[in-house]
Amino acid sequence: MRNVVLVAPYFSENMRHCVRCFASLPDVRLSVLSQESAARVPEDLRACIAAYECIGDPAHAANIIDGARAVAAQWGTIDRLEGYLETLQVPIAEARDAMDVDGMRAEAAKNCRDKNRMKDVLRKAGVPVARQALVHGIDDVRAFVATVGYPIVLKPLAGFGARNTQRVHDDASLATALNQLLPSAQNPVQAEEFVRGAEHTFEAVTLGGRAVWSSSTSYLPSPLTVLENAWIQYAVVLPREVQPPHVQAFAEINAKALAALGVRDALSHMEWFLRDDGSAVVSEVGARPPGANIMPLLAAGHGADPWLAWARLMVERTWQLPERQFAAGTVFLRAMGGGEVVRAVEGVEALRNRLGPTLHGMKLPRPGQPRSQHYEGDGWVIVRHPQTEGVMAALQVVYDTLRVR
Repeated sequence: MRNVVLVAPYFSENMRHCVRCFASLPDVRLSVLSQESAARVPEDLRACIAAYECIGDPAHAANIIDGARAVAAQWGTIDRLEGYLETLQVPIAEARDAMDVDGMRAEAAKNCRDKNRMKDVLRKAGVPVARQALVHGIDDVRAFVATVGYPIVLKPLAGFGARNTQRVHDDASLATALNQLLPSAQNPVQAEEFVRGAEHTFEAVTLGGRAVWSSSTSYLPSPLTVLENAWIQYAVVLPREVQPPHVQAFAEINAKALAALGVRDALSHMEWFLRDDGSAVVSEVGARPPGANIMPLLAAGHGADPWLAWARLMVERTWQLPERQFAAGTVFLRAMGGGEVVRAVEGVEALRNRLGPTLHGMKLPRPGQPRSQHYEGDGWVIVRHPQTEGVMAALQVVYDTLRVR
């Protein structure tokens, strides 16, 4: 019997599914650490959880440690301490260090969380990355611009999902970005040269530091372009071909990067650019399951639950996912018009009729809900088809048919 502790601050739909995946594994006794009181644990999860501890903010490792020690006092030992949220990777790893629990250690987690540190580690290992600098104010930024020229990108050190990322193309946009990010000695910001090229992801499973599985998606267009253009519908494509040529060529770079960062037993998510000249540049790495609907795309393409596969990877150190049978794609729906509230969703029945079985799933916004400010928008549609070309055609149908006003 393995004693497994899962950090689940709040019970979102995805978090509830994650709890069920861990609880379903054979010979697992599951404990949950959460900021929710025990009375607020969803009814359908109560039978899955063998021990429950309400803790303070898990962004502080001390709170995770206190909760895990309370579980250890009941069970004697803890074999795994896990959680998938990007913002909690470092405190969870620090708690593993403090309690000597198997899994990613704090130094490796920091390598994957602090963007400036990440780039330094990768550059020293010979991994191609964009030029970057840690900036504390306007003078630092101007010195960086003098070296690389405009445009540049400014982002928080611990950002994720392109949030608060700013593309700066002249002095005026620099002033705007600085007012939003407010870099200082206490709040340094990452400055990077702007890389032009097609943006992709590379998901990899490593066991003992050895790659045993990989996959890649394409962003259409890049998240930064989407952030700058509120009218653009953002798409992610999982091709039918698991290892197209550009992905095969990048696999060695991915392995070198993960080894340098210290990623050993993980499902990791890397974002990277393929330049027009065929060269590759690593953007950033997360040592946790991917966002941007990539997990649902993997489920659609492989006909199996990647969250369950990830839970098994974390607990048993094995990876099981069937071969890919379909290409899949998602469109993130973004409301048109300048208002702050979703007023209507148009074309739903027409979309169902046009796509038929190619329509794999969708989550539509409700009229009256506030307009989302996130680049993933107000809802999504997922399509799948036996061929990549079929998915691309289906995505175009979504663009042409569905409108959020």
